[in-house]
Amino acid sequence: MALQGNLKDFSITDVLQLIGQQLKTGVLRIRQGKKVVEIYFADGMIVHVYSNYRGKKDLIGEIFVKVQLITQEQLERVLRIQKETRKYLGEIFVELQLLTKEDVLKVISTQAYETIYDLFWWQEGEFYFDLKTVEVYKKIPFALSTEQVLLNILRMADEWSEIEKKIFSPYLVFRKTQEKGEGSAGGLALLEGVKERLTPEQELVYGLVDGTRTVQEIIDRSLFGRFNASEILASLLDAGMIEIAGVLTPSLMTRVRTINLREILSVASLAGVAILLFLLLAYLRPDFFSHLLESKIERVEVEVPTHLIQKARVDRIKNALEIYYLETGTYPSQLENLVSAQLLRKEELFYGKGIAYQYELRGEEYLLKH
Repeated sequence: MALQGNLKDFSITDVLQLIGQQLKTGVLRIRQGKKVVEIYFADGMIVHVYSNYRGKKDLIGEIFVKVQLITQEQLERVLRIQKETRKYLGEIFVELQLLTKEDVLKVISTQAYETIYDLFWWQEGEFYFDLKTVEVYKKIPFALSTEQVLLNILRMADEWSEIEKKIFSPYLVFRKTQEKGEGSAGGLALLEGVKERLTPEQELVYGLVDGTRTVQEIIDRSLFGRFNASEILASLLDAGMIEIAGVLTPSLMTRVRTINLREILSVASLAGVAILLFLLLAYLRPDFFSHLLESKIERVEVEVPTHLIQKARVDRIKNALEIYYLETGTYPSQLENLVSAQLLRKEELFYGKGIAYQYELRGEEYLLKH
């Protein structure tokens, strides 16, 4: 079965659905520029998902360290064992009884869903399905129904806009409503009644709300992923069990290089040598400076290549977008917001003869071109 093409012609939904319905085994590889995603199938079931663009913080071991389920020393020990045995990292965690099978499966599932959800927004990209035998996790059986994944992804895409209106920043901080010290006994009784009907997942997220943790920290600690944790927070907010306590916007830190005394002395000594050479030259060749002063310097017009100017302008806009993201927790809906935030001048949004740069916000990413 030769299945290959471009996402311009076939959506990722169509491709996954075809592989799942035909119960194929192999690897689907999707490339967009430098980004690569690989989805492994066994009899039409998704058994592994890999992406090359997620950072170190998204590796399974780093996730467990971040949520304090294991220590950095334990992770390093497991990595050494993995290097010797070539076993899957999650299997080693379970074998050493550092983590439960459920914890490992939760993270694997979350990573798979979030990577495929990202793919859902790709408008273009080359894909190729390679029919081949795929190794599955033996001690931690993991398999997702392709049909169920697609249904959940479509639901996520459909509901996210409403969730985002309530959970509009990863830096939001929530607190439990009774923590204000207000409210009647009847109101508290109503809250207790709602608590009794919470699912285990909702109870876990509710327990993480403490008036100090940000939404991102709750997402990380719950291991539920961005969509599921945000959905639960939104439901708790609707139920009146939590409320916004504030926003913790990360500060923009400027790195200042410290110059020590040794560096200062080194520069001073070099300057001293230069002055001595200068004076020696003046003594031996007094006519040198007269020639230097009499020499004519011709002005040369240097034309900077247009593509370098355009690149500098685009880089400036990208830098402004990143600063805006750090300050607000999201990219702007339009470039004009960068002007309102005093990150750019209005004329910097245009190139050529007053033609504006094209900007489009796509989920957590953006497209900028001219």
